Amino acid sequence: MKKASAVMVNKSSVLAWSADEYSEEGSGTVLALTIIAALLVLTVVIAGLIGVVSANRRASAAADLSALAAADAYRGLTEGDPCAVAADLAERHGAQLESCTFPDRPETVEVTVAVPVAGPMGMLGPARVRARAGAEHPEEEYAEEEHPEEEHTVAGNAEELSPDEVAELEEELGVEQDSVSDPPEPENLTD
Repeated sequence: MKKASAVMVNKSSVLAWSADEYSEEGSGTVLALTIIAALLVLTVVIAGLIGVVSANRRASAAADLSALAAADAYRGLTEGDPCAVAADLAERHGAQLESCTFPDRPETVEVTVAVPVAGPMGMLGPARVRARAGAEHPEEEYAEEEHPEEEHTVAGNAEELSPDEVAELEEELGVEQDSVSDPPEPENLTD
């Protein structure tokens, strides 16, 4: 029987070679899990921002409509208490009326509404928007405060001009009274 010869192998070089070969084993899994986690976080953040923007837009629309309705009720154009009308309209648009005040200016109503934010950003609180509506008379204030000696007749937002003022403006702009020429005569198309 032959005796097997023993071969000496340097174990440290074999172990070092094996460690280098398998040092990246499992790194693809870790990288994939990291990418998936980052995408999930990004999705949650985007969903939260969409919820905030949506709630803010709904609150803005509800505040504007509530303020306009309350101003109409305040001026007697519609029936009901202005704040009750504003609260009802805000509720119909998914908002809650937080305040309804009448500032110093006449016939003006200011409302604040809140809309809950959907999604993960809801923990930050509702979206709040303030709106103001009412009758303002800037032409009257201008005529009374700054130029009491001038007389202005106001129709809507535009000044009514006298015929002399219209003629003066037309002259400045170079417009002639009957500057439209007569339309050309149609030619006789039959030969």
